[in-house]
Amino acid sequence: MSVENQTARVKKLAIVKWLCNPIAQLLMVFGLVTVLYDHLSFDAIRFFLTFSVCMRELLVFVLPFLLFSFVAVALSSIPREGMLFVLGLMAMVFISNFLNILISGSVGFCILSDLHTKEITTGEITFTPLFCLNLPHIISTSYALLVGIIVGLYNAYRPQEYISKIIHFLHDCVLGFMKKFFIPLLPLFVGGFLLKLFAEGKMVGFMGQNTIVCLMMCSFLVCYLLLWLLVAAKFKLSRAVEILKNTLPAVVTAFSTMSSAAALPLSLNAAEKNTRDKALADAVMPLTLNFHMVGDTIIVPIMAMLVMLSFNHPLPSIFNFIMFGLFFVLNKFAGGGVPSGTIMVTIPVLKEHFGFDDAMIAFIVAFYGIVDPIATAGNVAANNIFVLFFQKIHSYFKKKLAIVF
Repeated sequence: MSVENQTARVKKLAIVKWLCNPIAQLLMVFGLVTVLYDHLSFDAIRFFLTFSVCMRELLVFVLPFLLFSFVAVALSSIPREGMLFVLGLMAMVFISNFLNILISGSVGFCILSDLHTKEITTGEITFTPLFCLNLPHIISTSYALLVGIIVGLYNAYRPQEYISKIIHFLHDCVLGFMKKFFIPLLPLFVGGFLLKLFAEGKMVGFMGQNTIVCLMMCSFLVCYLLLWLLVAAKFKLSRAVEILKNTLPAVVTAFSTMSSAAALPLSLNAAEKNTRDKALADAVMPLTLNFHMVGDTIIVPIMAMLVMLSFNHPLPSIFNFIMFGLFFVLNKFAGGGVPSGTIMVTIPVLKEHFGFDDAMIAFIVAFYGIVDPIATAGNVAANNIFVLFFQKIHSYFKKKLAIVF
């Protein structure tokens, strides 16, 4: 094969890879909708909207099974002899995620109240789907999550082969649905709702006004992580630079691939260098990979409130925000392994506690797709710092337990 042919093949593969990128697909859908919405007929827009509504109903139907099976499988995999270690780690992850949401919510309230974000205007035409699937509501996501936790912990403490087979079968079925059906069709899912928003005139002026909020949101995440870094380094600049230098390759990989899993080998290497404890790094980093997501817990609440204001929806009460935070954190344990899992498992929480409708859901899914690289990079950076905090706490309790026993 000639050099020219090799170069052409590499370029072709690069183009195909770029076209398969979720962000590229969402941007292309956004661009197509912007250009074509004014040229499509009323019935054509209703057709695409119907497709999106049906996909949304399928997702809502599947989500309880996703939450149950993913949580049950994750907890069932905890080795009995290491249960105390893993449960302690998960408790720290839960507390960290929840505190991050409270901090994000407080900052979000301050940012949004000061900037007076522009509301999306509404046109005279309202589009409705041609039909709905009206799938049965078998069990709420909250109950499914609770049952998954109980079954998973019981199966970890007293392993039962038939329970393991059932939850793994259900896990594989749901994962297959998400990866082979829903995620490939995600651009169409978002596109139908975006067509409705554009055709109804609800997109006027949104991005121009709220770009500043997005920049402030991402800047806050960076500042927040730098504070974590300084605390982990005990405010010693040389130590902070050393940690950052070791962690940076993993963060860059996470940003470019939008995958914490792709950055895991580099994260393991960085955690080993930073902690000087390979066993601890190998135990903590894979476990926190899909559950401890500081980038998401900082960005999603602010993003959700921005969408609420833009749709002329009142901001949540303190009680509703706390309930959102609790269920958002619990649902994080079920998002691992699912592409765009964070925002997918958050949909029922947004609907229940923030009152999101279909248009708001579609908007935040597309919105999240754009900031996903930043959120993923934030997740990886925080996990590499979090392992240093866990090392100190683990060492403290290990000494205490040694004295008691």
